[in-house]
Amino acid sequence: MAKLSECVGKYPERQDHPTGRRRLRRLALAAGAVLALTATVNAQDLIDGVAAIVNDKVITFSEVRDYVQPVVQELRRDYEGKELYGKVREAQLDALNNLIERNLILQEFNDKGYNIPSTVVDEQLNDQIANEFGGDRAAFIKTLEAQHITLSQYRDKLREQIIVQAMRNRKTEDEVVVSPYKIEKYYKEHQDDYKVGDEIKLRMIFIKKGDLVPEPVSTTNASPPAAGVPAPATDQTASTSETISTNQVAETNAVASAASPAQTNAVASTNLAASANEAAATNQPIASGEPSSTNQVAETNAVASASPLVQTNAVASTNQPAATPPPTPVHMVDPRREMGEEIVAKLDAGASFDSMARVYSEGREGKEGGDWGWIGHDVLRKELNDIAFSLKPGQHSQLIVTDEGYYILQVDDVNPSHTRPLSEVRDDIEKILLEQQRAKMQQEWVKELRTKAYIQMF
Repeated sequence: MAKLSECVGKYPERQDHPTGRRRLRRLALAAGAVLALTATVNAQDLIDGVAAIVNDKVITFSEVRDYVQPVVQELRRDYEGKELYGKVREAQLDALNNLIERNLILQEFNDKGYNIPSTVVDEQLNDQIANEFGGDRAAFIKTLEAQHITLSQYRDKLREQIIVQAMRNRKTEDEVVVSPYKIEKYYKEHQDDYKVGDEIKLRMIFIKKGDLVPEPVSTTNASPPAAGVPAPATDQTASTSETISTNQVAETNAVASAASPAQTNAVASTNLAASANEAAATNQPIASGEPSSTNQVAETNAVASASPLVQTNAVASTNQPAATPPPTPVHMVDPRREMGEEIVAKLDAGASFDSMARVYSEGREGKEGGDWGWIGHDVLRKELNDIAFSLKPGQHSQLIVTDEGYYILQVDDVNPSHTRPLSEVRDDIEKILLEQQRAKMQQEWVKELRTKAYIQMF
């Protein structure tokens, strides 16, 4: 902290001069405030201290921390480490300077003998409660209590804000005029700011997705039987007989081909038996080996008697029921998608996009016929943007399927990339220059207040 004698040495005015006496009085009050603050500090207050002295007003570190806290929270989301530390230090210094200027303006207000009616503060307070708390005064009071602020303290802070803003505005009440030359100069120096990319005049229909339901199955037209499906029962009887006969022939051949040598001899003995019968008929003697022939004849009869059994099994096998065909898979559809397809069909047939959007669109622009106005490339997401900027004036898209629903786009007009002319942006430039000039006037006024004040930063 600077010594009182050092502070006095900064101001060469005579002590009997009114300005000099006023400054010495403020310095003495400031020094007294610092001494009082130092004398009453305890162990819990060591975290606080004097950040600056503005005439007879002391600004503490806790005031700076409270003022800069919202900014620090944002910085913590974007930076870390040494970079965060540097950004926080810059924010704290800016906050301290703002608090110094704030105190200078309040002191100027009091020195000039100005006054602000309490009704102005009440109106501002009621507006804040209405806009930020929906008119719920109890909720507003609870919020203040959570922040350890009384209603009286909040009113005082609000009054100071109103005074500071009023004093700043008062210094720029004089009519500020911006010459056409300055407007044209600003336009030439900032033409890149007025370059516009491709733009389209867009309309949009949006339909939310619905629940899936089974697709209706048409039963009016029967399909012809597929290849391999058995024919009707009347035809199957005939074909079954043919199949049995064919299979029996094949089976007989298979038995013959697979016969053992004994069976081959059985065939031969059968011939012999036939010869024996012929011999008996002609009273011819039978050759040797008759008993074997007799057994072979019996064996032949046994084989013959077995044939009907084979035929019976073949017929039984043809009576087995046909296999059940697999069930037809169920196809699920979204009725709202079908509605979107119908809308596209009506648009193709010449229906008005405006009227269709007013009836069917669930987007917030639906009541205005889906009108989005002029937009650039940075408005829509990619899958919609690519389709929208590929359309020609008066052309609409097909149904666009997304995760949340269905879109139909139409482009009414196209505006290629260009630089906005001066006649179009003149008013905007004039507002910018007016704000810059007013800000400069306020800075010069605050700078003047600083030169007349005693300010010590720690």
